[in-house]
Order: sequence, then C-alpha cells, then structure tokens
Amino acid sequence: MESADLLMESADEGNVRTKEDVCEILELATIKESDLSAVTQCLYPTRDHQTDDLMLLEVDEHILSGLGEGDAISFRGNKHDNAMLCTQTRTYEIREAEISNSWLLVPDLKLGMATGARAVTERTVEKRNVKKIFNSYYEVKETKPNLASLSTLLNSSSFNGLEYEATVDRKTLYSWERLQNELQASDYELKQALSDFLIADIDGYLRLISFDVEARSLNLMLNYFEEQSWELDEVDKESTYECLKELIHEPVFDVVFERYAKVSSKTKDDGRPLYTYNEEKCCTMVAKVLLAASPVTEYKEFMETWNFGTPEKMHPKIEYLCGSALVTYNSKMEKEIVSCPEADLPNNIHDRLGELFQIKAKWTVEEITPYITRFTKGAMNVNALLTKYARCSTKDGIKYYGSKHGK
Repeated sequence: MESADLLMESADEGNVRTKEDVCEILELATIKESDLSAVTQCLYPTRDHQTDDLMLLEVDEHILSGLGEGDAISFRGNKHDNAMLCTQTRTYEIREAEISNSWLLVPDLKLGMATGARAVTERTVEKRNVKKIFNSYYEVKETKPNLASLSTLLNSSSFNGLEYEATVDRKTLYSWERLQNELQASDYELKQALSDFLIADIDGYLRLISFDVEARSLNLMLNYFEEQSWELDEVDKESTYECLKELIHEPVFDVVFERYAKVSSKTKDDGRPLYTYNEEKCCTMVAKVLLAASPVTEYKEFMETWNFGTPEKMHPKIEYLCGSALVTYNSKMEKEIVSCPEADLPNNIHDRLGELFQIKAKWTVEEITPYITRFTKGAMNVNALLTKYARCSTKDGIKYYGSKHGK
C-alpha cells in the first residue's frame, strides 16, 4: 500500500507518465516497441470510498447462469450466523481465501485486440484508474440449508385457536420476508421445508397450526362428512365450511381441507368441483390422536379403537402407521402399537439412526424408510444411506439393518 500512496501522490502532483517515459522504460527493459501495440495504458490508484463495499466472489455455473437469467442472489442469516449465499434454489457456504498476487479492478481497461483496433502511427499513453486492489476473494461451496431453527421459530408462534390470540407475543410472528432474511436457505428449499408443516397465512404471518387445532378441525370435518352420508369422492367443500365456519377459523379450514382432500372427478350440479378425502391421511391423523393419548397400546385394542374413530367409509390399515408408530412385541411376546413420530426424532442422521436402533435393533427397509427419507438427496437415496450408516444382515431371506457398531 505504501507504493500505491506514493504513486497517488505523484499522480496528484501531475507527474504522470509520458510517451517519452514509456519509451525510456522499454529501452531499459530491452523490449522492442515493434513487439508491442502502440497503446500504453498506465495504471494509477485512486481513493474511492464507494468501493469499500465491493467484494470479489467466485461463482459456479449454477450461480452464473442464474445471474444471467435475472435471478437474484442474497446473503442470509442473523448477525450471529456465518453468512450463507442463497440463489433461488440452492444454498452455499462462503469463506474468504487469500490471493497470492493482488488483483486489480480497472474500469475501461483495453484488452487484446482492442489496443490495436485502429491504425496508430506513434505511441499513445492512456491513463487508467485502479478502482480497487483485491488481496482476497470469497469462494462458495454448495451445502444443505440451515433450517434447524425452523421448527422452534414456528412453534413459538403456533396458532392454538382464536381464543388464545390475545396472549401471542407479536414479536414471535414471522412473515415470509422475515423467514427469508433470518433462515439460511434458498426460497425453494425453505418452501419445501415449510411443506412439512401445516402452515396458514393469518393476517400476513405464517402460523403453524397446532396439533390440537388440526385434530379438532379434521374431526369436525369428518363428523359432518358422516352426517351427510357422502361417498368419499363426493365431499362438498363449500357446504362443509358453511356448517363449520363458527367453529373453524377460515385460514385454518382452508389449509386443513387442502391437506386432507383433493379435487374429485365428480362435480356439483352447478359445475363446481367436489372433493375426495384422502383415506390414508385421515386415518393416520386419527391414529396420531390415539397414540398421543396412549403411546403404547395392545394391538387388537388399538385396531378396534382406530376403526371406531374413523368414518364408516374409511378403512384403517397398518401401513398407514408408517412414520407414526411401530408394531412391536413386548417381553411377554404380546403384539403392541408403540408411538414413534418421525417429527420427534433428531435432525442429525447419526443421532436419528442411533435413537432408532435403540428403539428397535433391526429394521427392514420398508420400516425405516419414512424415518430417514428427509436425509436423501440426489444419489444418496435410502439404500445408500443405510449402506453408509448401518449394518446389513439377513434372516429368513429378509434384509434387516441395525447399528453399524452393534452385534
């Protein structure tokens, strides 16, 4: 930097290079003028405080093509987080790296053929200002989004019913823009993560619908469904809401209905669509309510209660419990249903598998899949995860997976 200051001082005093200076330097360096173009560009440092916020960033093809198509990139996180760079669909770690030779940012610098684009009979000297000198740059590495705090943020402002809204701390509420700014994830990855939760937009804020509100709302919907003696694919959304609007807040009704029903092939007389309740999702939710009340239940008793708790036109199946409960045998070799919600397990693959193998020593691929699917990405599918983190054994022709360091 000392030499740059001296050059700056010289430039300020008008001691700029002339073509005679250039020719003298070329002669001292034993360089023939004929070997060079006739345009000499002299670089001079400038003091431009507007460049203090300029940084040099290395990008990959995805970031480069995105910028070319007009996509935005942003740095996200709280002031206590290490910054992460996010595109519309990917998240990157960034870290500073030193440059062995300083790099100069020089606007309007002529390169290559531009210096010989026109016929020049004698040497010309052009002044160029160095806008900034870089001694380091930032490199990027694609990584998984940092969404560990998402569940905590959503739970802190969950919707438990209109009667409890007066007790909600407004500072805990999150709009989409606030989540974007604070969570280190691309918009696509954040939306994917939010889809794992039941979220309603209430007065401009994204609110997690509590388990109790979701269960109560679905129960009211299914009771009305039975009262109307509809077929599964003849559900009238408008009629259902009109009957229950005093009991279910409209934004809550919309997201619960969307989760548990889809458009049917049938329509009403006026052409508006009818809907079909998703049997698996509805039965699974009823099972979760039963498991919350009694985490361990004798198999036959559970199945009878489960059947009784679902509409007559729905038929509970044991496979509907995947990701919610396990079928096990107790010390007396009696068959039981044991609560094991996927959402309650650790978000780290090592810790999650450790806990799963404590609950049950051996798992089939079908049993363990709903508990580790969230960790799959690209070529790292369920089988690849199990190969990497678990030990395979075979019994009676069936593959089982257990702890890699177990017996």
